[in-house]
Amino acid sequence: MLHTIPNATIKRLALYRRCFIELYDKGIKRVQSGELSQRIGVDSATIRRDFSYLGELGRQGYGYEVRTVLEAFNNLLKTEETQHAVIIGIGNLGRALLNYFSSDKFNDLIFKTPVDLIAAFDIKESLVGQQIGNLEVHHLSGLKAYIEKHQITYVILTVPPAAAQKVANSLEGLGIKGILNLSSTVINVAEDIRVHEVDLNMELETLFFYVLQKEQGKK
Repeated sequence: MLHTIPNATIKRLALYRRCFIELYDKGIKRVQSGELSQRIGVDSATIRRDFSYLGELGRQGYGYEVRTVLEAFNNLLKTEETQHAVIIGIGNLGRALLNYFSSDKFNDLIFKTPVDLIAAFDIKESLVGQQIGNLEVHHLSGLKAYIEKHQITYVILTVPPAAAQKVANSLEGLGIKGILNLSSTVINVAEDIRVHEVDLNMELETLFFYVLQKEQGKK
């Protein structure tokens, strides 16, 4: 079903799901598209059009049942078909992510993601064997064997920029489907691997540009 959804809509799906998770967590049972628009900054017409790809989820004048929409997202993401992931690079960011994904929140069926983070890797001997959150840190030298044994399909990359491309190259041909690259540098990989680049500094700069644009528009 996802192959029929426009890329622009796909980029908003995670935002919608996060919003509905927050609504569910607050005990809110139903929400109107106008209320969603105010929460996430997407116009109501776009929200209704995007949701049409998920099926008949809402009714005019009634809105959307929060739990029903979350179940639709879970069906779309096939959360019952868990994909295994590892994180590579256990610096400050990697450590924070390990603790975050080990929280009880991710054991709830409503909040469940289709990707299960099961191990961490680093080259520092002092980190190897440590348990951070619920996961053990392994030496990077054992990455290939671990990926093959545990059928890893996704990788979160939090290594220093200088090491990112070398690590990315080592992942090719191992069945990896996607890489979440948080290493603050662009990496190039084989076409069969999808890379999602997230540079926190660039995101902050983008925020500054938006604010400056808004301020200059008022002058």
